[in-house]
Amino acid sequence: MRADGYVSVRWCLFAVTLMLATLALAGVASADGRSLLTSSVPGAFGIRYLPDRAVMTYTVNAPEGEDEQATFDLRVHLPEPLKWMYIDRERTPARACTWLAEDGQVAMSLPYGSHRLHLGWAGSGAMPPENATIPVTLDGRRIGVLNARFSLAGMYARGAVSLPAGVATLSLKIRDGVAPEEVSLSAAGVTVDRWRQVRGGLVSREPLLLPVDASLSLRVDHYGLDASPVVAVALENHSKPAPVAKVDDTIAEDAILVEAEAYTDGGGSPVMVTPGSHHDEHGGASVYTFKGDGSWLEWEFDVPEAGQYNLFARISCGSEQAFRMITVDDTTPDGLGLVQFPGTGGWGHADGEWWLVQVTGAEGTAAPLDLDAGAHRIRLTGVLEAHLNVDYLLLAPHR
Repeated sequence: MRADGYVSVRWCLFAVTLMLATLALAGVASADGRSLLTSSVPGAFGIRYLPDRAVMTYTVNAPEGEDEQATFDLRVHLPEPLKWMYIDRERTPARACTWLAEDGQVAMSLPYGSHRLHLGWAGSGAMPPENATIPVTLDGRRIGVLNARFSLAGMYARGAVSLPAGVATLSLKIRDGVAPEEVSLSAAGVTVDRWRQVRGGLVSREPLLLPVDASLSLRVDHYGLDASPVVAVALENHSKPAPVAKVDDTIAEDAILVEAEAYTDGGGSPVMVTPGSHHDEHGGASVYTFKGDGSWLEWEFDVPEAGQYNLFARISCGSEQAFRMITVDDTTPDGLGLVQFPGTGGWGHADGEWWLVQVTGAEGTAAPLDLDAGAHRIRLTGVLEAHLNVDYLLLAPHR
């Protein structure tokens, strides 16, 4: 304690606890021996130095017998003279404070209680808003809002929107000064952080897969926001997933069949194959725990002659539905960017829980596959959470 009765904490300390004053620092270090702060009364203090300001919190109780409307004196180290100041969210004239050049401190008289100070030496003194709402539209129709919260480091917004599952282009209307690399949006475990910059906003470089009633979260890492940097979120060119058609559970004589457990490659969460683990498996085994989390499996087919072929799959699904993206030889045919497989009433442990479904070439489904003679690879990639069990795949000539 200094002889003048002030509690003093030295600038060279990272964190210190005294009987009369507590100071908690983050990312501040100095060896010049200057005091970080001096207070005329004991209390709890915390301070953080940012590019344009020091953010300080304090709790100081009025001494017994002193009027609670009175003030105490505080001095705080700043790298440059004070330019602007906030007590809580109220801007206070900087001229009400005194700059002590020799000590590199600003001297203030402050109210007792618990408060937050912003002591700025650069910039205009922008304060982030407390909250904001950002509208979300689907092909021009409002379907929800994101509720935003702010810090000096940026913004985080979250909200649920009501929409059918499908694929859409994501665009953001943003304010000037926000860079594309500072913005990301997540839905159903997929994060979009690659953008094309267009006049007035950003457009996702890849389509966004959307589940039913999606939860969206938006993050902007931009220092010193004074308003929401995102004016609106728009989902455009929404297309629903391609359906499949349930067909008789029979195998045509000219069909090319590949057992699901005979996959040639895979990635992501591992699938399981346990012979005899499920009821009525063709070939004695099937693939299960095939998750909708980006996991993928690939099978190879030998096509005897060029032509149009229909793709079939024998599947079971205990969820309401499951979604998969299908590629052929590393290309996604039209209509197979998102395919909706139905719930079959179970996971293949009882009669009737395995369904044979036609993926292409039936009414309402994607078009038949145009394939040259020779070897081909078909990949299923799990999206939008739900599992799917697969017993086998078929390729049959389109008629």
